[in-house]
Amino acid sequence: MNLVYRNFKLDLREDGIAIFSANRPAVKNAMNIDAWKEFHAFLREAQRDDDIRVIILTGEGDAFISGADITEFQKTNHTDVLFFDSTDVVQLIEAGRKPVIAAVNGGAYGGGFEVALACDLRVVSERAVFALPETGIGMIPGMGGTQRLCKVIGVGRAKEVILGGRRITGPEAVELGLAMVCVPPEQLMAEALRLAERIMRRSPNAVALVKRCMNLAYCTDDATGLMIENLGVCTLLGGRELDEGAAAFLEKRKPDFWSAHERREIK
Repeated sequence: MNLVYRNFKLDLREDGIAIFSANRPAVKNAMNIDAWKEFHAFLREAQRDDDIRVIILTGEGDAFISGADITEFQKTNHTDVLFFDSTDVVQLIEAGRKPVIAAVNGGAYGGGFEVALACDLRVVSERAVFALPETGIGMIPGMGGTQRLCKVIGVGRAKEVILGGRRITGPEAVELGLAMVCVPPEQLMAEALRLAERIMRRSPNAVALVKRCMNLAYCTDDATGLMIENLGVCTLLGGRELDEGAAAFLEKRKPDFWSAHERREIK
């Protein structure tokens, strides 16, 4: 990847894990329009780069992403929002073929919480705090927070968070099913990397299709969802990754899916 980032740090590891860190610690990693554009450009390029297998999102300093940069609100007009919508970022996270893990190291407020919700998996530090405070400043969550939070923790709890201004701590996030695990801050990245490495042992095309099928489960009836799942099975039949997986099973060895990987356009 040849992109240069002013608002993020990118660590492209040799094993195929990309760690993308919000890097505006002076403002708790609050996001201005330029930062959202960089985020969008990275995600778009990462989907095309076969050297990237799993993405980990995190933040520098003591925050994950603390939402929108409020100082920009009065300078931003409706046209700016129309021609660049930060919802495009969360849509790329959720709909992209690459698995995305949120390693939430600190405050995840507003848009930062919504970014984490769009990720496939979330691991959190004991210092993590989630909140959607928009109604307190005359706004509402605008990047899918009203929709995704209901699906993850239930409508009642989601209303408590959004209407009542409740904050969710790291340990509470696990109790509510928002996060997989809560660990001390110094163990967070190791935990995220362990999870990423487990995913990378699976078939990349199967992972991409499973991600799509499970996302569509939210918005389809059972019959449609089962048909989509069946079409996914048909898509993978006869592929080199399935051949490798079956051969490895019979030969009692670990499969090498990436040597067998064939890019199938799962959009």
